Amino acid sequence: DSAMRLTALLVLGLCLAGHASACGDAICHTYGDEPRFDDSDRPPNAVVLGRATWTVMHTTAAYLKPGALTPVEIKSFKTLVTSMPRLYPGKGQTLIAKIFADETVQKELDAVATGQDCQLWIWKVHNALTAMVHPSRTPFPESLGLHVSQFRIANPESTDKQYDIAAASDVQKQLITKALKARWVIAGGLENHPWTKRDMLNLPPDRTMLGRAFWTYMHTMSVYLPHTLEQDDIDSFKGLFDVIYHIYACPVCRNHFSLFYEDPILKKEHESIETKHEAIMFLWKIHNIVTADGIYRKEWPNRKLFPHSKHFNVSQFHIPSPTSAKDQMRTEACANGGTTTTTCLGANKHFEVIADVESRWQIEGGIDQPLVDKAPSPCPAPAQGQKILKMDMYIMGKCPWCGKAMERIADSIKCDYTCKHKGQDLTARLNFEVHMVGLNNGTWAHPWLRAIHGPSELVGERLELCARQHYSKDYKYVKFIQCMDQNVSTIPIRAPECAQEHGMDLDLLVACANTEGEQLVATSYGFASWMGIDITPTFVLNDKKKVLGLPDNFTDIVCDQLATTSVALAETAALSSSDEPTRGSSLQDLMVTGLAVAFTTLAVAGVAAVVMRVRGKGKGEGGEYEKKT
Repeated sequence: DSAMRLTALLVLGLCLAGHASACGDAICHTYGDEPRFDDSDRPPNAVVLGRATWTVMHTTAAYLKPGALTPVEIKSFKTLVTSMPRLYPGKGQTLIAKIFADETVQKELDAVATGQDCQLWIWKVHNALTAMVHPSRTPFPESLGLHVSQFRIANPESTDKQYDIAAASDVQKQLITKALKARWVIAGGLENHPWTKRDMLNLPPDRTMLGRAFWTYMHTMSVYLPHTLEQDDIDSFKGLFDVIYHIYACPVCRNHFSLFYEDPILKKEHESIETKHEAIMFLWKIHNIVTADGIYRKEWPNRKLFPHSKHFNVSQFHIPSPTSAKDQMRTEACANGGTTTTTCLGANKHFEVIADVESRWQIEGGIDQPLVDKAPSPCPAPAQGQKILKMDMYIMGKCPWCGKAMERIADSIKCDYTCKHKGQDLTARLNFEVHMVGLNNGTWAHPWLRAIHGPSELVGERLELCARQHYSKDYKYVKFIQCMDQNVSTIPIRAPECAQEHGMDLDLLVACANTEGEQLVATSYGFASWMGIDITPTFVLNDKKKVLGLPDNFTDIVCDQLATTSVALAETAALSSSDEPTRGSSLQDLMVTGLAVAFTTLAVAGVAAVVMRVRGKGKGEGGEYEKKT
């Protein structure tokens, strides 16, 4: 019976239709909340992308000269703002498209002729999106006392009267633009006034912040492009580079950009963009050219070209230079299947760079998902003032190094974690979570999951996350995973034996795998990619310390974190042990990219073969590990 049920689970093709989360703060988020951590080394979530988008739009408009604009400047502004309904990922695109579909909004965009017109237009669109997502929020600036009904453009009520920019008095326009300038413009110019702390609450962006926002906007647009592009989408993406050339808000940066943008090889590559991968590669090259320029001028002496593991030379991206026509890296793969040279990437290396860019900027399953991956509370709420040790473990279901790591730590995964630090016994309430790492070529709501070790791994991951879901108390599920990992090559065949050994209902686990399992795995894959994890096993301690593999002194590392960064606040303790979703976590991340990538076909008996990307292997200070690629 057990074997038959498991075989049925192996061959079952699931097609769950989950409910996607509402847009929330997608593109509608107001630039206000100071982030809890620096998101610059991992894919942006909806909030981060929304903030970047408004930073790009408002700052660009705010630095335009207030008087009459040239036709080129007007065209560039329109190209920038219309990229939102064409290229923005997920539900944010649907929302912004509703605003752009309004006849009055379109007429106002067609009529922009001055810098002030541009500022007022993007201000109105931002307020309109805020009215859709936060209908009780007072439009910006609050001091004017405008009513939200004036901005209910997408879903107006019968008594609503849309705000008319042309009909507004000169005094009101001046008050609005004054508020916009205060919010988005640094006195003396953003290139001359760097903030000492990045992303400060409600401060106008400096040169670094604007650069990050622009890269975030453009890279994120590129990795979420559909594989089949409409010509309008291609033109919209290509037009963004002309926007930088003509109206980028930082004149110093714009001047640097102009020095290489006319390069004939680069121009040809820009004109030839027709596919998603070509868009990704062109933007990758542009970003590396900018980085190489900063390295060459010794402005950023410690930066590296992306991806770091490829060890590209500055000369490959130093444009213009006397030898750039001969030395520069091309965006196309080497012709006729040739191997990698200093000026082109072989087919495999070319694919690796695309995969690394996608890993850096794209969340598995898309941007419209909860990004919360938690088991039901395994332990009683901590006592007042009790320290908490937060430990997140990222694994693949059949990763052998993950199995070895689980074998070593499983016995220590208890509600009350104890260790010895400098001769002193320490205790903390353990908040332990297991997350799966893999690929989702669909969306969170409609997953198309690809486990790195093949379909049998995916079945095992469903079962293990179902054990986490239904047997979380006292971390009982950890013992189930430990049992399954005793021979990862046989996963999921050991499930009946492991369920019986640890007092679990196999029927419940199988039923869960059939009904909830795919969504649980999709959620875990999405969360892991948002956290920037592509190496397994990886441990993250107290949202700060990241450990690859399982080093011999792992217990000492954990105990040091318990002694130095574990928290004693009752409020945090209550939050950590509740079932309520939290808004991400704070981790000082590092990118580990560029291990070998290839294609292979994997098959499991009774399951159709699938094409997927092969795992890479490595060994470092933390021991052995595998990489999702």
